[in-house]
Amino acid sequence: MTQVTHRRVLSFVLLFLLACAGSAEAYLLSSSQITRQMVKKLGKPVTATLQQKELFFRSAATEASEEENLVFDEVVTLSVPDRFHSVVTAGQKKVEQFSTFDTWFRVVDGVLDKGPERAADRYRDPLQFRRDSLMAKRLTEAGVDLSVTSLNRHAGRIAWVMGAKSTDGSVRPQFWVDKESFLPMRWILFEKEGAHRVEIWYHDWFKQGKAMYPARIEFYADGRLFREIRVKGVSAGKSMAAKLFEPARYAEKKKELPREETATPEATEKQRQMEELERILSNDPLAF
Repeated sequence: MTQVTHRRVLSFVLLFLLACAGSAEAYLLSSSQITRQMVKKLGKPVTATLQQKELFFRSAATEASEEENLVFDEVVTLSVPDRFHSVVTAGQKKVEQFSTFDTWFRVVDGVLDKGPERAADRYRDPLQFRRDSLMAKRLTEAGVDLSVTSLNRHAGRIAWVMGAKSTDGSVRPQFWVDKESFLPMRWILFEKEGAHRVEIWYHDWFKQGKAMYPARIEFYADGRLFREIRVKGVSAGKSMAAKLFEPARYAEKKKELPREETATPEATEKQRQMEELERILSNDPLAF
């Protein structure tokens, strides 16, 4: 009789553990469910203009005065269905980015720059691709394993994590979404050319019209804060024609011919600043 009782108790324990395991597994949302809820919260594709401040930090010291950093004004235009255009003006230099789902290129002073898209450029993804199918493709292209989801904690809040398990010690591409609000919190990416880890943190989402925007975005390279975007205002924008996003419209940068080796004079301070500026406007996380 005692042996039968023990067997029954053991059976109940096993059934209970299996039920708990099944409940825990069922509790985790899939990537498609998370993405669907996220784009619903972000709002439909919009046509809008964002006034932004771009800050590039010369050192890791957060208490550094603004004069010790580089600050630029930037105007971003979003246009349905998936068009993104940004303009940064720094002195006499004008840097533009053009992007659709299938296209990305940069134009510097009217000349096409065929440099690679960097990980930091992907900050715009949740703003530009407000459709779950497009976001899923962007995440996959960035190396996020959409078959894996988990729960984790970031900045004091619980988040859905796509691309990594909470117990996974290795670091791989991941996209974090706030568990309660379903708004993006964190991107973890890696540069294609090298193993440098880039993190993008979204802060203080606010609603303008029927769409959501982050008031502040931080960029970290190998754990160091190197860039920040501050959104100063959002207003109604104008639609942009598809032909603006055709690289063939812009003159290509001419290749410089090799020069004879001569004694190179020491670069002036202004020249050094312009070289630094070019690296920064290319979103090079190691510019400093």
